[in-house]
Formats: sequence, C-alpha cells, structure tokens
Amino acid sequence: MQCPHCGRESDPLFKFCLHCGKELGGRKAPKAEPAPAPKAEAKPEPEAEPQPEAVPAKEARPEPAKAGKAAAASQAPAAEAGGVRCPRCRAKIAAGVAVCRLCGFKLGQGAGAPERTPVDSGPETAMVSPRKAGLGFLISVSSVDGRETVRVPLKAGKNSLGRGSCDIRFPEDDLLAPQHLTLDVSEKEAQLIPEDTRNGTYLRMGDQVQLAHGDLFRIGQQLLRYEDLAEVQPLVSPREEGTQVLGSPSGPKAWGRLTQVVGETVDGNSFLLASENVFLGRERGNITFPGDRYISGTHAVLTRKTDGTWLRDVGSSNGTYVRVPGAIPLPSGQFFLAGRQLFKIQLGQ
Repeated sequence: MQCPHCGRESDPLFKFCLHCGKELGGRKAPKAEPAPAPKAEAKPEPEAEPQPEAVPAKEARPEPAKAGKAAAASQAPAAEAGGVRCPRCRAKIAAGVAVCRLCGFKLGQGAGAPERTPVDSGPETAMVSPRKAGLGFLISVSSVDGRETVRVPLKAGKNSLGRGSCDIRFPEDDLLAPQHLTLDVSEKEAQLIPEDTRNGTYLRMGDQVQLAHGDLFRIGQQLLRYEDLAEVQPLVSPREEGTQVLGSPSGPKAWGRLTQVVGETVDGNSFLLASENVFLGRERGNITFPGDRYISGTHAVLTRKTDGTWLRDVGSSNGTYVRVPGAIPLPSGQFFLAGRQLFKIQLGQ
C-alpha cells in the first residue's frame, strides 16, 4: 500500500512505513452521515456452502435506475449501511475509504480469493462436492481476528501454490513467487515443500527450535535474523600485530546478534545477545517492540546452551514463525505463512 506521509509503497502487513517510519493508517476518514432508515429491515443473506472453487461473494443486483453506476463499480464489494465489507478479510470499511486498514486490500483491484485450477478439465468438475474433491482443505485465515476467509479443497498428490500458473493461485499477492510452495497430500498426512523463493515460507513453531547462523523468524510484524558472533566476518582487521581494534564496549559474554530485516539490502536495529536467556516482547523482556500490537507482552525467548542457540515461544497469542529450509511434515491444524497469507491445513473429510 502507499504511505500517506512519504508516498512510497510499503507492505500493508506492517503498521509503520518501512521508509519513513510513520504509521501507515494515516488520518482517519470522517464518519459518513447515517443513511435514512429503510421501511423494511433487510434480511441477511445465508452464508454460502463451501464450493470446490474459491470465488468472490456475489454482488448485489443493481436497480434499473442505478445500472450505470453499478457497472462502473462491478468489482467493488457489496455495500452495507455506512460502508462496505473488505472482500479479503470481511472487515467493515467506512464510506469514502479506499484501502482496508486491517489487511491493506485496495478496493477495486479485484477479489482477494485464490483461483483454484480444477483437478480435471471436464465440465463436471465444478459440480463435484468439496468433500469428494480431495483429502482435506487449505484454509486462508485472517491474521487480524483468526476468522476463515477462504477454504480450498486439496487433491490427492501434489498441490502447487503461488502467484503464477499453479493449482492454487493468489494472483494479487505480490509477496508470493509465481511458484512458491507445494503441498503433497495423502489420506493420512501432508508435506510442505517450499521453493527457494525471495520471501520464503514460515512455519508456526510448537516446540523449541534450534537456530543456525543466518536463520530468519517472525514475531508479530517483525522479521528478525539471528547471527552467531563466531560466524560473523570481522568489520575491521588490525594492521599492526598486537594492536586492538577500537569499538563500543559490548561485554565479554556477548555470543549472538539479532537484526531487524527491513528490506532486501537494508537492515534495521541490531541487538547484541549476551544473557543466557534473552526475552522478546512488546512490553517486557530484554528486547522490546512497543509499537507492534501483534507481539504479546512477553512473546518468545532465545536461550544459549552448550549445543547452540534455541528459540522458544512462551505462549504468545499470535505465535512465532520460523522460515522453512526444506520439506517438512504438516499435521492437521498446522499454521504457516506464505506471502501475505496466513494458512491452516485441515486433513480428512
């Protein structure tokens, strides 16, 4: 989305602009005047049953006198009293606001639901019940409130996912690679096979995970890189034998470094790791991120042991995600991040 302060494009997953550091929300739009109450209360439409193909919600049919305006707004979500609903996260958007403040979706750019390539090319594929179309579902979950937004049936075997020509496509997600990952599904298990992409795939960790030098992980909206000081290349080499290099004091116990990843060639703040246990959080801990409301008060901890460095989530609300280096089993109910999407896999009928 475009930053309202500096005008440059920034990731809508982040609360603050990656370039100028100001809040992306900008000024709040004035509240729209309430519309006059209708004579008869409109009955809500019943929720649609899950279908084998994820498609946008049906638009309301325009009245004959308003057909011209409705044709110009054919891609806009169905209007509600005082605003509209975001087609991606279903959050209510006030009248006059062009961008969803929760997920960053721009109204008019098309629906945020994926396109599902049919398993078969025959005309009867679309009529198959979702429960008979595969062995489970891939569920896109709203990162704001945890609601299911899209449910796509998975076929037996390999299901490719990405922005390009894949079985499951998210063409509007520019953080996804054309071919981002593959889900290999059988009757009792599934396997996630990530591609070597620019942004990677992140798995929500359950137990503690050992980190290697250069590993990336996410808490809230922060992308962090762990570095072992024993593996870091020296910045300055002494020219004379016995001469020490001038630098800020760090203490003799420093063993690692944690760095914010801001862009492809830009790093943010760096933090030295010196204690045996280094706690991360929004309000409490050795390293805090007070502006990130998706991070819990105390979120995770880095522990230095004799066999290396370990990362553990300490019961956070939104979880800790570690970048997947290779193929890994996916149990039913497992969450993972790819592009702008938070996914959950559900196996079985």
